[in-house]
Order: sequence, then structure tokens, then C-alpha cells
Amino acid sequence: MNRLSLRRMAFPAVCLLAVALSMALLAFWSAARQMALLDGFCTALIARSPETADTVYALVKEGAFSARTSPGVLTELGYRPRDFSAGTGWLYAAAGIALALGGALLGTAFFLSRRAAGRQMQELIRLLERARAGQPMPLLAGEGIPGDSYARLADEIQKTVTELFLTREAALTARDRFAKNLANIAHQLKTPLTALSLAAQNAGAAGRSMAGPLARLTGLEESLLLLARLDTGVLPLQPRPTDLYTLLMIAADDLQSLTETAGVTLDIPELAPITVTCDPDWTAEALMNLMKNCVEHTPAGGAVRCTCHCSALCTEVIFQDTGPGFSQKDLAHLFERFYRGDHAGPDSTGLGLAIAKELLERQNVLVHAENAPDGGGRFVVRFYG
Repeated sequence: MNRLSLRRMAFPAVCLLAVALSMALLAFWSAARQMALLDGFCTALIARSPETADTVYALVKEGAFSARTSPGVLTELGYRPRDFSAGTGWLYAAAGIALALGGALLGTAFFLSRRAAGRQMQELIRLLERARAGQPMPLLAGEGIPGDSYARLADEIQKTVTELFLTREAALTARDRFAKNLANIAHQLKTPLTALSLAAQNAGAAGRSMAGPLARLTGLEESLLLLARLDTGVLPLQPRPTDLYTLLMIAADDLQSLTETAGVTLDIPELAPITVTCDPDWTAEALMNLMKNCVEHTPAGGAVRCTCHCSALCTEVIFQDTGPGFSQKDLAHLFERFYRGDHAGPDSTGLGLAIAKELLERQNVLVHAENAPDGGGRFVVRFYG
């Protein structure tokens, strides 16, 4: 047991001893006072009536008397306990001092204990802050006495944080390696895809049947390259104040041919000027991916509607389709890379939503998917800047 623990235990012990001493003194005084009063009464009675001496002696020797629970002679004559407390003020004063001293010691112990705990808690907070910033530090300084419960807690925190830090470093290294490999694969695909595209163009009618698969492969290659740039942190994002309606129209224009082919209406109401802070090019790309997913899951003759709401906290944009909505199984995985839901199209790569989420969240823009109460699926995008 360390000295701090002993000190914390000593103060309450001293307080209890002080209270016990006060109670013992009061009990001793009470017994002595009762004996003195009874002795004085018996002595005075014999002195005044000598003929009662034998009776008094016999009564005292037998001890056949006790405290009365019903009113006795003194009570009937109007006496009260305070009438017999003359000369005992010093004892009450001593008891009061002892109690005050005990209370002071107890308060001091509580104060010192709280202050020590506060200091140790601050040490723990500083430890966590430095660990979070990747700056290793000793367990605890000053108040961190070996063997103390806070020191043991700090030790466990340090071990856990160190393990998490190493795990994080390993994960980042693995991610960077994967991103570089992904970029290499994308670059390696680019050359043969370009050659195949040129060959398909020169093949005439036979080459036109290759246009669809080649376009899909080209889109996959571009998506892989974009993910690699996102993972390695080399994608340039330049946030600046941008009109939200302009972003939505740029995204919608890129989908015009798809909506015409699918027979789906893309309804974007004209908005009052709403300014959001984001990279306009990449944000429009992300919004286009969300709109595209809605269009692909809307039957012919349906519509994808966009609504906007502004509050003091954020600007909210909602894309809602009139399709079957998301299955509960898909909702938890929609934004995972290469995930293809129950209603995914044959040409889906499972990367569009993952890229949209990455592009938006890197700009402090949150996005999530849900089923609308009136049917269909919807994406909710919140701009906080």
C-alpha cells in the first residue's frame, strides 16, 4: 500500500477516533455525575435524619433501584436534567472542540482526496490527448504513484493506445499498399482498353457490339483509379462557396441520356440561392452517382424527386425514387465497395455509392440511405459548411 493510500485512510481514522473519544468522555462524565449526585443525596439524608442511616445503607448495599421510566419525586417537584449540569461546561466545550476537530480533519481529508483525484484525472486526460496525437509519454508524472489505482489505469490505457496505434499504422500501411496496387492495375488496364476501343471503332458493325462491355470496363478502370487516389490522399479537393442548385443541375445534365433511355423523370425544383462550401466538380460527381442509383432503380414512367431543406445547422438534400426501395439486408452495406444489392443492375460495379460517400465525407458532408415512409428509397445528404 503506498503513502497516498495510507494518508487517505489516516484522516478518516483520526476523525473517528476524535468522535469516539468525545463519546467516551461524555459517557464517563454521565456515570460520574450520577454517582456524585446519588452520593451527595444519601449523605445529606443521613446527616439530616440519622435514624434513616440503616435503611439507606441497606438500600444502597442491595442496589434495589434503577432509572425510573415513570415520573418520580424529583420530576414531580419540577426538576429537569439541566438542573444537575452545573460545572460541566468544560466537558461540553471539550466535546465540541473534539467534534469540530474531527469535522475539520474529515473535510481536509475529503478535500485532499478530491484534489489528488482531480490531478490524477488531469494526468490521464493529458495522457490520452498525447496518445491520440501520436506522442508517447510516461505513464503518469507527479501524482502517478506506482501501485495507485490511477497509475494502473494509466498503464492499461497506455498499453491499449499503443496497441491501437500499432494496429492503425499497420492498417494504413496495408491500405496504402492496396491503393498503390489498385492504381497500378488501373493503369495497366488503361492501355489495352484504349487499344480495344480503337479496334472496335475500326471494326464497323462488329465493333459496335463491343461498345457496351468496353464502356463498362472503362468506367471500372476510372473508378478504381479514383478510389486509389482517394485512399492515398492525392485527390485534390478544393472547397469553395458554391451554389447548390448549380451543382444539382450539373449532376442532372450528366444523366440526361440515362433518364431518357430509362423513361424516368428527374425532378429538380428551382431553388432560391443556397450556398454550400465544397469542391464543385467532385461534389457534382458524387451527387450524380446518387441520382444515377435512384434512376436505375426506378421503373419506366417513374420519377426521381429532389427536395432541399435549410436549417441553422445544415442544408439537407433528399433524392427519392419511386422504385421498390432498399431491402433491410442491403441498407447496412450500400456504401461498401463492390457491394451489389438485391436489385443491382447487370452493369453495376458496386463502386458508385462508395465513391460518392468518400467524396462527400471528405468535405464534411454526410450521406445515408433509407426507405421513404411513402415508398421508394432515398438518399439524404447534409451539407454542414
